Amino acid sequence: MAIYTPQGLKISLDVPTSFGLMARLYPDIKPDSILKTTESISVMPSSLGFVTGILCFALQLSPSHIAICTLFAMTVGILLTFSGIVWFPFIQLGAMFSHIYGLFLPTIIAVAIGFVLTGWAGVASYMVSRIVASVVSILVSIGFTTQSSIYNGSRISTAERNFFNAYRYHALQLGKSTSLELSRDELKEAYWGQTYQDLLSSHPNLQKRFLANS
Repeated sequence: MAIYTPQGLKISLDVPTSFGLMARLYPDIKPDSILKTTESISVMPSSLGFVTGILCFALQLSPSHIAICTLFAMTVGILLTFSGIVWFPFIQLGAMFSHIYGLFLPTIIAVAIGFVLTGWAGVASYMVSRIVASVVSILVSIGFTTQSSIYNGSRISTAERNFFNAYRYHALQLGKSTSLELSRDELKEAYWGQTYQDLLSSHPNLQKRFLANS
């Protein structure tokens, strides 16, 4: 059981659960917006690392300082993401970054700029810090994994947590409930069906993926 964001991020929640939540905010907030926010939150640590790395290259900092600053920025992003702290500027940054993230363009751009301004030593420091940050993310993910009362006691991974945080972010904007508990009526198709159709009308390619994972 899973749904997907427009750019293919897999969220291991069934349709009634995910769209039951999104239907609470519909039509003020479309499901497309919530799923795109989920994507933005998912790449927030990487986007912060990228921007910090470029800034370090521009300032021509030493390799050690490049590594420390990049690792610090990404670690902050990781902790904010897992803590459910979502700020508007980071959402916007993640939204811009998510469009090129899957094409490896950020890495190519960073390597090119880093090499020109700081040489291979600066590039190597940047890349090593990103690898270390990835390990930190895995460890934090293990530490934050908890039993979820909303989904039959199953464990919630990073993607599902980011979806819930995206829902809460938009719910707070509208003054709606941030609770993840769904009533029986909210789980019925009569409640969330229009929200589901709204997303498919914008992204018809997602229906096959939803059905394949139902």
